[in-house]
Amino acid sequence: MKRPVSVFMMDVTDSSRNWKDVSSYLEKVETYIKLWTKGLPNVHVKHRLGDEIVCIFDHYATAYTVAFYIGQIWKFTDQPPYFGMSFGLVDEDISDIDIDKWNHPLMKHARMANEKIKQSTNRSPILLFPDSDAMSIPSVEMSNLLLEYQGKLIAEQTKLQRLISGLFSVLDEQKTIASLLGKSPSTISSHYKKGNCEIILKTLNTIQNTLNNLEETQSGTYPSNITKELQNTIKNHLKQNLVIITN
Repeated sequence: MKRPVSVFMMDVTDSSRNWKDVSSYLEKVETYIKLWTKGLPNVHVKHRLGDEIVCIFDHYATAYTVAFYIGQIWKFTDQPPYFGMSFGLVDEDISDIDIDKWNHPLMKHARMANEKIKQSTNRSPILLFPDSDAMSIPSVEMSNLLLEYQGKLIAEQTKLQRLISGLFSVLDEQKTIASLLGKSPSTISSHYKKGNCEIILKTLNTIQNTLNNLEETQSGTYPSNITKELQNTIKNHLKQNLVIITN
């Protein structure tokens, strides 16, 4: 039986500049990922080589959803993370995978996507390189264009707009965010619009839906509810620990 899987390899921009701080922070991020995905049957998460986190998850949309929220909470805004990402169907029992030895093409594709971002002068924070049977080339190109556009909008946000975007991705309540930041609802609304927060969050939903529909078609599973549960778990954890976003 083939199983739907997604993979990402995450690196940090210019991590050698303050590698001790980055490495320490990545240990926290590794813990967050494990907390967020505890409801999935199979998860492999490993922080390795100082500035790299490698993850293998059940379901096509999981890696992207986790990566998006890592980007929203990321502490070192001038050293953003970037993710080479892949997904597809595998024959192996995911629970038996050794993340350090699993040399499946999905891992190679994630690595190649990661390297392509690293070598690019115009870095997209996320690049998809799925199994060729999982997504057609035009669909890959369209999805990567959306991801590049989403990343550009995030990169162009001011510090306050980025904070508001992160809070909206978790709270989705203008009055609550205004009270939390000590600002008027109209100020929050203005920064929400100027920071293109709505488009950023719509892109999240569009890509999630695309990956869920692909998985449903190819594997017969129905992952939409699982993605919603994952997102709710992430939101609930961050609601209880808003300092992760605001600090």
